[in-house]
Amino acid sequence: MSNDAVTGAATAQMPEVAAADFIHSLFKPAHILVAISGGSDSTGLLAALAEQLKLFPITNVSLFAATIDHGLRAESADETRHVAAVCASLGVPHIVRRWQGEKPKNGIMAAAREARYGLLADIAAEVSASAVVTAHTFDDQRETLAMRAARLSEGEGGAGTGIADAMLFDRRLWIVRPFLACRRADIRAYLTRRGMSWLDDPSNEDVRYERVRTRKSLAQDAASPSAPDGGGTARAALSTEAAAWLDRYVTVHANVLCAVSRDALAADEVVRSYALSYLAAVFGGEPYGPGRERMRRILDFIGEGRPGRRTAGGVLFDLRRDGLYLMRESRDIQPLVLASGADGVWDGRFRIVNHRPTGIRIEAAGSSGMAEFPEGLPKGALQRARAVLPRVVGGDEGNAVSATIAPYLAPFDRFLTRFDLTYADRLAACFGREPYMRPPL
Repeated sequence: MSNDAVTGAATAQMPEVAAADFIHSLFKPAHILVAISGGSDSTGLLAALAEQLKLFPITNVSLFAATIDHGLRAESADETRHVAAVCASLGVPHIVRRWQGEKPKNGIMAAAREARYGLLADIAAEVSASAVVTAHTFDDQRETLAMRAARLSEGEGGAGTGIADAMLFDRRLWIVRPFLACRRADIRAYLTRRGMSWLDDPSNEDVRYERVRTRKSLAQDAASPSAPDGGGTARAALSTEAAAWLDRYVTVHANVLCAVSRDALAADEVVRSYALSYLAAVFGGEPYGPGRERMRRILDFIGEGRPGRRTAGGVLFDLRRDGLYLMRESRDIQPLVLASGADGVWDGRFRIVNHRPTGIRIEAAGSSGMAEFPEGLPKGALQRARAVLPRVVGGDEGNAVSATIAPYLAPFDRFLTRFDLTYADRLAACFGREPYMRPPL
């Protein structure tokens, strides 16, 4: 049987080949945690990895498996027992965690995703895992690109990027997707040849979910699927170009004021849009930059070259003769209360750790904001930047407040794709942060 299957203009890998490529690409020694739900994709991933390690013994690579029981369906406990039996048959240690606590009424899928990755990261720490692997497939990639293309406004080209082959979670753990070039049909054929069964999640047929509707639509579409990398190669190249732009033109002052030189505004628009969108996300404390239409208006405003101010994504864009300044708007900044020993993210821009024996409150500094800035910066920009600094108030204002305050980069510190790693590293340096953890392969 061929190692690859050709579908239209794209080449899909066979599961066993993808598993072998992944194992050989790892930095050794490696402890790999496989996220397995019991579906065909994750069962196939675990089986293929276990098989390759038996065929080509590599003593410094070990496998563990983990199942996250979200507790959203009555059948989940039985499904977890099925997965445990599969892992036992493969000789792979298996760990189960249940998503505890009250579930949100809205945004349940996003909340479940956050909970799943958090629990997987905790398990990975317990077993000293180098990485977590998940079974996203060629089919998932195609669906993701189709959904993102459908969300674009009419007349705007390009579908953006798809699923990344690797993603850093919470600055502490890489999530890797070895099966992104594998078709689901090939994974199921692989399992069938080995006499292995899998579970079918009924939610995969529920048309209330956008992905299910997209999947059914694509099943009737004879068009060739997109390339397995989902545009990642082009995105990584753009990240590198934007990082060079950042190095050359951008200075961050006191973690609250971004100065962009005038020459930067004549650079390639694609690079400017990428770089400025992420700068807006960081200074606005948001995981994503302004939407396409809002970013288009900002770029048009900058292109006109006339001094003035515009807002987008909670960020003030202040264009002056010497350049562009970005800072957080002073409105809608909510306080944060932290108990003794607790930590949290304030306004999406600063991570605060309370070292006091009593609680503290973090709020915008307003007129009392103090920070050191170099000479020559616009007074109005300085005043606005100082006003959005964090101010820590203790229970006993007569005593000094003991708290650690560090900048938090909202679009990267929780989820960072390998596509954007080069730019994220440069931006972290602008804020005096350490580089992000290197991928394990």
